[in-house]
Amino acid sequence: MEQELKRYRVFEAGLILAFSLIIIFSFKLQIFEGKKYYRLAEENRIKKKYIMAPRGKIFDRNGKEIANTRPGFYASIIPALIDSFTIEKLAQILNIDKSRIIAKINLEKNPYVSLKIAHDITIAQLSLLEESIEELRGIEVGVEPLRNYPYNELFSHALGYVDEITKEEIKNLPSYKTGDYIGRSGLEKVYESHLKGKDGIEYIEVDVRGKEVGRLSEYRPLPVEPGKDLWTTLDLELAESTAVFMKEYERGAAVAFNPQNGEVYLLFSKPVFDPNKFISGLSDSEWQALNNPKVAPLLNRATMSCYPIGSTIKPFIALAALDANLIKVEKTFSPCKGVYYLGKRPFRCWKIHGQLSLIDAIINSCDIYFYQLGRFIGIDIIAEYLNKFGFGKETGIDLIPENRGILPDRKWFENKYGKNWTEGHIFNLSIGQGDILATPLQLACAYSVFANDGKIAIPHLTKIDRKQKREILIDKKAVETIKKALSGVVARGTGVLARVLDIEICGKTGTAENPHGEDHSIFVGFAPAQNPEILVCVIVENAGHGGSIAAPIAGKIIKTFLLKNKLITVK
Repeated sequence: MEQELKRYRVFEAGLILAFSLIIIFSFKLQIFEGKKYYRLAEENRIKKKYIMAPRGKIFDRNGKEIANTRPGFYASIIPALIDSFTIEKLAQILNIDKSRIIAKINLEKNPYVSLKIAHDITIAQLSLLEESIEELRGIEVGVEPLRNYPYNELFSHALGYVDEITKEEIKNLPSYKTGDYIGRSGLEKVYESHLKGKDGIEYIEVDVRGKEVGRLSEYRPLPVEPGKDLWTTLDLELAESTAVFMKEYERGAAVAFNPQNGEVYLLFSKPVFDPNKFISGLSDSEWQALNNPKVAPLLNRATMSCYPIGSTIKPFIALAALDANLIKVEKTFSPCKGVYYLGKRPFRCWKIHGQLSLIDAIINSCDIYFYQLGRFIGIDIIAEYLNKFGFGKETGIDLIPENRGILPDRKWFENKYGKNWTEGHIFNLSIGQGDILATPLQLACAYSVFANDGKIAIPHLTKIDRKQKREILIDKKAVETIKKALSGVVARGTGVLARVLDIEICGKTGTAENPHGEDHSIFVGFAPAQNPEILVCVIVENAGHGGSIAAPIAGKIIKTFLLKNKLITVK
């Protein structure tokens, strides 16, 4: 009896202890940790659904949409609810590696947040997902606004493209989340904060399988804020025409802008790429093709490729000599006999020109005249003035990145060649060969000094108030003298194929030697000669002489613009 009583007391004590522990833990769960477990329960029941904000539209100068949004289907998952069978099935239907799905799951700390794993899925894929919806856990499909470029590759380098943000970028950009898009190049990158909207949020009740039950009225949704629209200075019709003019050539660039205010009408680079392909994701082979260094379609040749500028440098050498009062316009040197010797080393010209004055030397693009002129004024004067005209500097255009090019001066030559550099390097520099390199945009901006009576245009692609010109101290009469020579180049010199009926065009041809193949063809010009409305630079890689290839293309671009703006009439 006593032993039974002892057992009963032990049982009673155990029971009391058990109930005490239950009471203590219940108190802890409800009082101390009640909010935590209520939140977890709510997260099981409530899904925060982001409503993607459409990016702002981008317009050309005439109000035509050159970037907008279109609806696209997406597939997303809730990590806390998904299982291995669902991952396998999704990978099969969406034709993606399951490791990609798992990687995205690992990106998100909150397992109850919906993660987009595939954008722009096809109707067929959507149908397969809908058919399997009952056996799949924690998935959903929906519609989102996707970036769309209605003219495909036409503005690929000016507009750039958007792509899905990476895990590393999200760490530094807390306003973005997994599955968001971000501008990668062009205007999409520069004006990302302007174009990106603010996503809306809805609170949805879900069941244990992650299926949506309905909206929760007790949680106030956040409205979508679309991105702001962007108006550019680009001209759709001019871009379409240029694509036709450049169709038969594999690589090159063309830029056109108003030299008086810097508004860029055209920024064309070839080869092109289709920015729409980045929306749904590129295959490995597609990405490798875009990064092929021999073709480099992603490279914006207008702002990033640097070329020897050939004879287009000659007007700047002449202007430097005149402004520094080192020569008069009547200045002559030894006549051109087709070759000029520096010691025993021959420096050749493309033609025998005989005795020439400064203006005729520009019109006929005589190398031998400029060998002697460059030698006469020296490297320090040449480098000083080329620096004034913007060589070796960024132009200030609202695109990133931009190549500064190379402007060699005395120190640069000494650093590269030591004491071995000679006047031969000055000879090459004086005709735009050798070490000097510039982008097509840099070259075009430099030529605005002739179109603007000594002012350099600052190019821009958006209709935002900004500084339009940079004035340099230069003799206006000297500028006018060179401008007269540039008119002669097109009227009767090497640039006659750029002529447009009944309009005076100023310009200069260039043929840039290329150690890796055929010469590059260059032409820079502006029109009308008085109060010019358009300045054009065309570079066609590996195409030959500037007067035979680039000049006629530039002439067609100028004519198209002048006709469009009714500055000339068809005859």
